[in-house]
Amino acid sequence: MINLLLFGIYAIGSVASLMLIKHWLPAAQAALRIGNVLTMPALFVCSGAFLYIVTFLVWMVILARNDLTVAYPIASSLTLLLSTIGAAMLLGEPVSAMRTAGIALILVGIIVVVRS
Repeated sequence: MINLLLFGIYAIGSVASLMLIKHWLPAAQAALRIGNVLTMPALFVCSGAFLYIVTFLVWMVILARNDLTVAYPIASSLTLLLSTIGAAMLLGEPVSAMRTAGIALILVGIIVVVRS
């Protein structure tokens, strides 16, 4: 149960950090170009970077408790799934049927890996 919780924290935190950075980076860069360093967009980008560091620490705990051959496929597939959903819903990025089918195949593969 604890492993499932750790993988969930890692995947959700990692994707949330990337969403923050992706969404707010253009505004932070624009503000920086005109000399405004301390802005809300910059704060959100820094928050995303901090969250990414925290999820890296969670990843270290996951690696200490699991074989890499199991941990990496689970973590990467969860982040792929959640980042695709998040990018489509929150950032308005298109997700094709082919990409959806590919993600479904990856998830089936992960189920095989976890059960082996």
